[in-house]
Amino acid sequence: MVEQPRKLFSVALILLLVCAAAGFAVGSAESRDPQPGAHPQGRKPVFVMVPKGVHPYYEPVYKGFTDSAERYGVVSEIDAPPRFDVSLQVKVIEDLIARGVSGIAISANDDKGLVAVIHEAVQAGIKVITFDAPAPSSEALTYIGTDNESAGFEAGKRMVSAMKGRGTIAILQGGLDATNLNLRTRGFKRALAEEAPDITVVGVVDEGGDFSESVNQTETLLASSPRLSAIFSVSAEGAPAAAAVVRRQGARVLVAGFDDLPDTLQGIRDGLISFCVVQNTYKMGWLSVQRLLDAVAGRPLPKINDTGVVFVDRGNLDTYKAMMEADNRKQL
Repeated sequence: MVEQPRKLFSVALILLLVCAAAGFAVGSAESRDPQPGAHPQGRKPVFVMVPKGVHPYYEPVYKGFTDSAERYGVVSEIDAPPRFDVSLQVKVIEDLIARGVSGIAISANDDKGLVAVIHEAVQAGIKVITFDAPAPSSEALTYIGTDNESAGFEAGKRMVSAMKGRGTIAILQGGLDATNLNLRTRGFKRALAEEAPDITVVGVVDEGGDFSESVNQTETLLASSPRLSAIFSVSAEGAPAAAAVVRRQGARVLVAGFDDLPDTLQGIRDGLISFCVVQNTYKMGWLSVQRLLDAVAGRPLPKINDTGVVFVDRGNLDTYKAMMEADNRKQL
């Protein structure tokens, strides 16, 4: 009567040890090779996208980010500073560090201004990458976006052709500390110097990433340089703002720039804007989730993920989006 309970207890103990060993083996395998959406603690990773500020340019990036997060089973959030200001962006990132999120994708307002806070995030075990605008001096693991200097160079060549190799031009730039914009401007000016030395750059004007300020700066440029031949914007808001001023004043000034805001596309349709450089913003968002998952899993990351650009003018205005979507479906 006494032996039977002892035997049952021994069998139960053996089964418990076997199950525990099996559970340990499964847990160890998962921690070595996490699958999309998995987390070592059994919770879904939380990935947060931090743009430079509030701007319609980022809407397709957000769409790619949230679509990719849904596909891979992770939690995605957007946390945008109210305006383009590196100190406000630092505050957003500090709050995310305090929360202990899994990963942060940052469009850098400023390279050096983010070094300390990105280091703080890395020390806290948070995976940090950049998209759209890199922070090369920081510990960010990778950059996802346009090869900005190359895109600026190709845009410069297009502008040389549109200007027939002569005249004067001003460059609008939304912040003079942004690495991505400085690279675009550098590439653009290099193309002008190499391809058309007779074109004179009258200046690089800071419009702070703001449409109203772009309008003000364009009005100032036209008043101070009455013989100005062209305006090129390396920021999204500059071209439509300049086109609005040119139309209102009846000025004969070529306008072109980066990104396909609705007003920019309408300006191309109306003949006020010569062309725009369209970045693959949806792909930036999609790849941000993939690269953060790779980082969480301990997989190596490339330093740069070039998402490419497309030049849009009246010839492909109605077809370029379908072309880019088809290309993304093949690659993503």
